[in-house]
Amino acid sequence: MSTEEVVEDEITYYVFVKEGRRHFAPQYMAAGATTVQHIFPVPESNAVGTLDKENNGIAFVKFGGFGMEPECKVVAKDLCSEADETDFNCKFSSNFSEDTIVYSQNQIAVIANVKTGEAFHAGCGLSLDDYMLGIWFLDPQKNMFVIIKSIYKENSGWEDSLHIVKLKDQQFVDTAWAVLLKEPRYISSDFSQHQTWLVHNKNLFVYDQSNHHILCTNGEQSVPHPFAETFNNNSDRIGRVKDFLIHPKLPFGVIIEERAADIHDLTVLRWDITNPKKRDEQVVSFNEELEPLKSLFDLKSVTLAYQSFSPDGNWYVAGCISPDAPESPHFIAIPVTPVDEDTPDFFDMDDIVVLGQVENMTSLAWTSEPSSYVVSNGEILNKWDFGELPNARVFVMPGEDDGTKKKTSIFRKAGRLFGIGR
Repeated sequence: MSTEEVVEDEITYYVFVKEGRRHFAPQYMAAGATTVQHIFPVPESNAVGTLDKENNGIAFVKFGGFGMEPECKVVAKDLCSEADETDFNCKFSSNFSEDTIVYSQNQIAVIANVKTGEAFHAGCGLSLDDYMLGIWFLDPQKNMFVIIKSIYKENSGWEDSLHIVKLKDQQFVDTAWAVLLKEPRYISSDFSQHQTWLVHNKNLFVYDQSNHHILCTNGEQSVPHPFAETFNNNSDRIGRVKDFLIHPKLPFGVIIEERAADIHDLTVLRWDITNPKKRDEQVVSFNEELEPLKSLFDLKSVTLAYQSFSPDGNWYVAGCISPDAPESPHFIAIPVTPVDEDTPDFFDMDDIVVLGQVENMTSLAWTSEPSSYVVSNGEILNKWDFGELPNARVFVMPGEDDGTKKKTSIFRKAGRLFGIGR
């Protein structure tokens, strides 16, 4: 048998077609002796980060080929008296610089250079009764960060606010920019379901619930951005924002709207359409396409959470959750494509991929080069290798077609015909 024939026969990834959907199962793996309670993206290919209790530091979980056990590499040690996430309210940044990661831990943040192994603590003047609930890079070149402060007020309880700070001499110094968050984030180590602010391309975007519009700042002044401008110009057509994203490359964003109790809308906001006569096409709703997921997952309503884009921008992933069990989402993946006749709104809704349910999820993260989606439940890692999906062997369940024929809904066809975006 030739080498080519051996390679062709060694198919390790499988897709099952059932109920008209492609189902792509993950790999299940442990991370050696390293705890996997919290994972986060890191500046290294095909890897995620986690806290390593045994070495009191940060470790990279480096993935190999299919079926191979991940390699755990400690990149920073002795960060505090004990680097155990069960003893601290750790919140890990979803972005990083070329060599540095950050996370908040009670009243301080840990800043670690994962190339040199050097790490230090930085405070922001909080008392022992107050908390830092999160941190993100805003502009690494200017040492600017976004942090969340949670301060207890005797008359009103916990007040959470976003602050833009600068790092000076291993201490965070407030700038003049801060905004009060209307919905308090309770002190908890649970992974956040939704987020009404976003750092994108060195800009901070914040949803102002009171005025129902999007603020955008670079940390020094308000700046224009087409996502914020398109939202604000169409705010009368958009409901209360639960979460939002901006695509890393293409001219659109995604909004999860809270339509009613425990029901969410998925809306794409486009700014490539500038013709005033086509304003309706700037806001595109995908509720009809998501409705079948309710029966597929045995849910009372389609409630979305944990949304994200893959680092290469080719996939949008979100979890469909039950409000009484948000820690056990059913994940779906939607291909992201350039606009063409078949996918005029960036999302290929006719080719949604079902990833499966993860019970008791604790955190998630993307790897880059290749793009893989990794979800932890505190014991094992669930890993979907999206780069392998086109080469996966397809098994068609009895009574199904092969899943290759697109099934564009009559609602979408009508919308394309008459130019209706919502």
